[in-house]
Amino acid sequence: KVDEREGVMTSPSAFVSLSLGDGSRIVLPSSSRITLLLNEEHSIPQVILEQGQVESYVIKRASDYDRFQIVTPVGVLGVRGTHFRVRDDDGDQAVLEVLNGQVAVNREEEPSSPQPARHSVVPDDDEVQVMARQGLRIQKQGKLTPVELLPAPRLLGQAGQTGPVPTWQLIMKPIEGATRYRAQVATDAAFLNIKQEQYSSTPQVNFHDLKAFFYHVRLSAYDAQGLEGETGVYDIFYYPRTTRVQ
Repeated sequence: KVDEREGVMTSPSAFVSLSLGDGSRIVLPSSSRITLLLNEEHSIPQVILEQGQVESYVIKRASDYDRFQIVTPVGVLGVRGTHFRVRDDDGDQAVLEVLNGQVAVNREEEPSSPQPARHSVVPDDDEVQVMARQGLRIQKQGKLTPVELLPAPRLLGQAGQTGPVPTWQLIMKPIEGATRYRAQVATDAAFLNIKQEQYSSTPQVNFHDLKAFFYHVRLSAYDAQGLEGETGVYDIFYYPRTTRVQ
């Protein structure tokens, strides 16, 4: 159990899933840190993103109010979406990608601090709505303009190498405008038990030293703004051969 004013930090090889009271989930990938607070004025839970990324899966419910808020150094995100990602970019910028639902972004004039915040839940003129399949790079100044996310990469095939440490290669179809690709391998369909993730500047991604198993594979691509696009999920039974047949 994680209480108010407590936090969670993940190591470079760890993935953690937090379950909220209404059944919503927040997944912290590697090298991420958050603190939990409460907006006392409106009794809204707040997730203070201090480092790294959070990926949220929110239980769908009709409401005009924020389910919870994610606070970054450059803005407050009112969570009305069902699946979205938020990433801190060196403290001066934040990156938002909405896969389902919508998220309201309200830029703050001052960086947030680990104190109970009192942000309005009522939309105002400075609020930007980011819809499904859209992304937004949140900066301290300038106009906030959502853009369309890249489509999910399509898996073309797989290859690999045998030996003491087998290599499993996934081959994707190149996407126009993509600057790099991401692949995650998990043992569950919800991607709460992620075994490995890899990044590549080409549509070929290599995994090493995975055991034989029925894996769920999630693929995505990044555009020139650093926005991660939609995800494609594949179910693959991987069986590495450790020795060659003579």
